[in-house]
Amino acid sequence: MKKILTATLLAGALIGGQAYANSSVFCDRQATLSAEQKNQILNFSTAVKDVLKKSGREAAIISRSGTDLERFHIRYSHAGITLKKSENTEWSVRQLYYGCEEEKPSIFDQGLAGFLMTHDDKLPSYVSMLFLPAPQEQQLEQTALNKQTALQLLGPSYSANAYAFSTAFQNCNQWLMELLAYAWGGIQTDSDFRSKAQQWLKANQYEPSAIDVKHRYVIWAGYFVPLIHASDHPPENVDKNIFEVSMPASIEQFVKQRVANTERVEMCLKDNRIVIHRGWDAIADGCVAGPHDEVLSAS
Repeated sequence: MKKILTATLLAGALIGGQAYANSSVFCDRQATLSAEQKNQILNFSTAVKDVLKKSGREAAIISRSGTDLERFHIRYSHAGITLKKSENTEWSVRQLYYGCEEEKPSIFDQGLAGFLMTHDDKLPSYVSMLFLPAPQEQQLEQTALNKQTALQLLGPSYSANAYAFSTAFQNCNQWLMELLAYAWGGIQTDSDFRSKAQQWLKANQYEPSAIDVKHRYVIWAGYFVPLIHASDHPPENVDKNIFEVSMPASIEQFVKQRVANTERVEMCLKDNRIVIHRGWDAIADGCVAGPHDEVLSAS
């Protein structure tokens, strides 16, 4: 199995500590899931796929939880596009990933079970899906399935905390945002693909997540940890200990503001139960079902 590094390495920088002094430590770390947990996640992925099938859609923006970032009030760390007509398998997720063995970013189509399995060994596990109106969905599906466009927007240098408006580095969610720009922006160019996408995002009021890292040593880590960088961030932000990064929360907020009638479904798994929640408000912490939520067994 490929060792895949997504934007969750950002947690290493935010949490700090010597355990993250080398990127290989994170890459070698595997979630220690019991057989029961693995079975629950497989059933969770089946429930997620069932929601996708019943939606009647062809594509959705999908985000999942990963490394614990609750101290920063961040539930979701990684996002991609789930596609019914994926060449890999139905509803596979097209995403940017950092291959630890290859030591470079690539575009990867991953089945739903694998996409949901690559989380921390703590439960609950959360997933969020955005279902777009037909015109915007079709534009996104066509753009996401276009391999040439997907690769033209792939940056050569990965950084888990990449500045959202720089082409020096790129993280997983940043690639997705730049893909949205091409899906909806009518951008025509034969060069500087990422720059043109970022210009469109700026012009259309995209606001990346502003993460206050609070401790100066986290900024310093950017000069020593291979996949964490501070050099691409504006000096004024570095002085304030702030990273402006594309995260699932900023992606969802942008889509909500730009595309009217986008529907959101959030699901979570904990203690052998699956909660399905519809709407833009969040499931309560701890995967606690609300009065109108659907609850399924994960056994």
